[in-house]
Amino acid sequence: MVLLLAAAPCSTAFAAEYQPTEKIYAENYMLVSLDDPSYPVICAKNADDKVYPASLTKIVTAMVVLDNVKNLDSETTVSQTAFNSILGTGAQTANLQVGDHLSVRQLLYLTMVQSACDACQVLAEYVAGGFDEFVAMMNEWAAAAGCTNTHFTNASGLHDENHYTTVNDLRLITLKALENKTFKEIAETKTYTYAGQTFYHSNLMLHSSYLSYYYEYAKGIKTGSTSEAGYCVITTASKDGYNYLAIVCNSPRIDYNNDGYIEKCSFIDAATLFKWAFSSLSYKTVIKQGDFVCDVPVKNGKGVDTLQLVAKENKSATVLASLDPSMVMIRPIDATVSEAVAPVQQGDVLGAAEIIYGDQVVATVDLVAAQTVEVSRLLQIVNGLRDLLSNPIAIVVLVVIILAVIGLVVYTVLYNMRKRKTNALRRSHRDEEE
Repeated sequence: MVLLLAAAPCSTAFAAEYQPTEKIYAENYMLVSLDDPSYPVICAKNADDKVYPASLTKIVTAMVVLDNVKNLDSETTVSQTAFNSILGTGAQTANLQVGDHLSVRQLLYLTMVQSACDACQVLAEYVAGGFDEFVAMMNEWAAAAGCTNTHFTNASGLHDENHYTTVNDLRLITLKALENKTFKEIAETKTYTYAGQTFYHSNLMLHSSYLSYYYEYAKGIKTGSTSEAGYCVITTASKDGYNYLAIVCNSPRIDYNNDGYIEKCSFIDAATLFKWAFSSLSYKTVIKQGDFVCDVPVKNGKGVDTLQLVAKENKSATVLASLDPSMVMIRPIDATVSEAVAPVQQGDVLGAAEIIYGDQVVATVDLVAAQTVEVSRLLQIVNGLRDLLSNPIAIVVLVVIILAVIGLVVYTVLYNMRKRKTNALRRSHRDEEE
């Protein structure tokens, strides 16, 4: 059974937001469905609060490089300036040395897999000629991706009070980056060997040797941690045809298993979000093309006084799997016409409706005319006159016109009577003179 609700103000929420059943330790997080083309947010916490991205920054670093370097096999050399910029910071590196020759491709793998800050600095110099110039390119890239609360001061993610973002902006950054096949390939690489040394992806969810963190369905993308940022991870997971993106920031380290070992909760939080989503959510068709939504009266219709509005297209959404699909509710919004005016063509868009699933607005759909309605010229004239006479302003104008016409007629009659009388007197005077 599909329930219809009365028209209500248009909502900007096109996706349901739920809450995971298990505890999430992070102060800021988000789970996004990758199956819906609109990439709706499934659940989130403090998504618009400022966070420090730490090495999550390297996603933007890699994308600026990919957007500006055509030949990834072109080579560059580690400069003294790049080496010194990381020296003594305690940052993660690939142990690059001054004078080392590497390709841009190698540097990108070291950046995304090993999270090597020295590789970032070499790339920044190669692409922009200087660190400040590269950071300006990073901020431009983020703004172009739609970020409104993000600002970078370096290419590696080293802490700076003015180096910040939000979980929501990280969603935009990651979704944009995943459009690039080369980025996706690099970001999902589990191990990478350079100069005889094998580097393992910093996302410990990818490695079965880390029993506390391993999650077999996880892929990539980037981790980060500083004392100010907490523990952070951005990763995806795919299972049974479903795909999700998890963004976790400012997660703590705790003895999660009560075994005396301190775990990084960013990985645990991401796995918890994925497990909950795969067990509790489903991507379902919530309305089909041609499904009836409501009737509207038709004005000037030839032999028709009501018109059915139906769904323009199929709409799917990520919803709780436990919900009964027969309890979908559809609510026409204010954009929907209260009355259709003939002529109407089948398929004309006459409004829109919210699709409500378990008290959540999960999608919107355009409403179209189910049939063509021709115009009745007689009804058009009659209703036109009726509309005219029901309009107070039109009535006033009509009365003024009528009074003006009456006045003109009276004036004309009186003028003609006076003129005839004058002419008669003139003829009488002429007759007397003769």
